[in-house]
Amino acid sequence: DVGVLMAEKIRQLPTRCQYAIKLLACVGSKCNKSVIKMIMPEEEGLHDEQVGKKRKISDTSDDLFSMLNFAVDEGILQKDLENYMFAHDQIQLAAYSLIPENERGPMHKLIGNLILTSASDNEENDVLFLVVNQLNRGIAFIHE
Repeated sequence: DVGVLMAEKIRQLPTRCQYAIKLLACVGSKCNKSVIKMIMPEEEGLHDEQVGKKRKISDTSDDLFSMLNFAVDEGILQKDLENYMFAHDQIQLAAYSLIPENERGPMHKLIGNLILTSASDNEENDVLFLVVNQLNRGIAFIHE
């Protein structure tokens, strides 16, 4: 099965690269660099709601994109000027399947909240549908 083979290939990547690919799989088949910066903050790290601790993703923006470029070199991602995209839809599905089902909702909620709080006034219209989509997918984990 192609999905199993691709999931195994992703598992062989460095841990931070795997995490980034899983986040991208949650976002969709294509993701703009500005959105990637929003969901993978450089200084603060991401808060992992499942285990309640900070997870440092990258030290610099260059480090973040060099990590993603590693996935490009491995044939998992492709990139154009401003976007990273999965090389094939089966790769995205394989990456998403690596996220335990009980962590998917919280991950979507986290992504939606990160984009919502990170987007500038100029970016809000561009990311509105993405934020709504992510929060809808994580709605079971939204508490008042």
